[in-house]
Amino acid sequence: MLPADLLSRASDLVRRAPPLWPGFTPATIPLVIFDGQRSWLRGPRPADTGWTPAPAPGGGFDWSWPGRHPALGANTAVILPGGVVAAGVLLPSLGAVDAPTLASVLVHEAFHVYQQATPSVAWEAAELAALTYPAGDPDVLHARAEETAALALALTQRDCHTDWHAAARDALTWRALRHARLADHHRQFETRMETREGLARHVETRFLNVPPTLNAGQAATQTARAWTYDSGAALAHLLDRTGTPWQAAALTGTPLHALLDERTGNARITPATTPSLLAAAQDAAQGHARHLQVLDDSFHAQDGHHLTVTATSGLHVTGFDPMNLHALNGDRVLHTRLLTVRGSGAHLHLHGAAALAQGHDLLSTARLEVRGLPEPDTTGGLWQVRNDRVDITLPVDRVTRTPGGWHCTLD
Repeated sequence: MLPADLLSRASDLVRRAPPLWPGFTPATIPLVIFDGQRSWLRGPRPADTGWTPAPAPGGGFDWSWPGRHPALGANTAVILPGGVVAAGVLLPSLGAVDAPTLASVLVHEAFHVYQQATPSVAWEAAELAALTYPAGDPDVLHARAEETAALALALTQRDCHTDWHAAARDALTWRALRHARLADHHRQFETRMETREGLARHVETRFLNVPPTLNAGQAATQTARAWTYDSGAALAHLLDRTGTPWQAAALTGTPLHALLDERTGNARITPATTPSLLAAAQDAAQGHARHLQVLDDSFHAQDGHHLTVTATSGLHVTGFDPMNLHALNGDRVLHTRLLTVRGSGAHLHLHGAAALAQGHDLLSTARLEVRGLPEPDTTGGLWQVRNDRVDITLPVDRVTRTPGGWHCTLD
């Protein structure tokens, strides 16, 4: 059931929140909540049928929907039928929370609604870049951990201007070393996620009047995306401390670390290495490499025939599961669950089967390999394999027999 008292207290805290970001008023933003049994909306009625007026008392909500509304799949900004954009919250995902914590989540998700209503390149993060981020580079992981430790130190040194500036400069030095090892699209992904998700965490923690939690030891094992929530919030908190306006520049797409660099000086002396963080980064990189090697070996050890499809101009990838995609060495990408590819009379749909793609990028591949296949059907001018895991159709005149399988050349 809707915990009306908890939501009323959380909503009251949101209404009484101090200014958190220019032009952002979380109490006025539509809100949709699933309480485990019903969905509740505060805001205008959406266009789809099924919403009914919420009974009083309803925790300040206007409409009710039986069950979880289809648009509400995660804690984020959701677009309801008719174009209503609301902050969406799944209460069961939060566990046992008190009113201030719930209010901070409402503020965080409301900021994502504000972002949708405020067009800016600052929110435009290319999520595909995260899938090929060099998560096994020990130097990248080590520099990230050291930067995290320096950011945490800067946040704790509130009384002495000189000390926190020095810690902030150390953080920026480690960032520069790390960014030197990243490709442009990985750097941009990281900095844009710091303005998209990091600033949402910033207003959330400003609302609670606590700094973000930074753990240098864990930073080496975090995904690039997960790390940016608190790194972006930390940079924003330090920018607040400078007492200078910076939000407008952030909306133009200027990275938060660049804005902080302008305000803390640019003297650079490489800080000393922390042995425990270096060891943690090396362990994380080795663990990542071992995991990828196991996946690679398991793919090639499958019983049955193998098929290789090549196309210099590229096979168009129309669908894949980002949660089951692994960037291997040598520009190879292993899809372990779902992949759909089309090109030059070919169609491959894998659901539960693995495929190894190589070349071009995530949306276009020059070479695709599938293993564990049975004998095909070659009637009607087509080469076909169909079962509960694969659905493959190729032009039969482009397929040749090879030791242990087949090779298809499409151009």
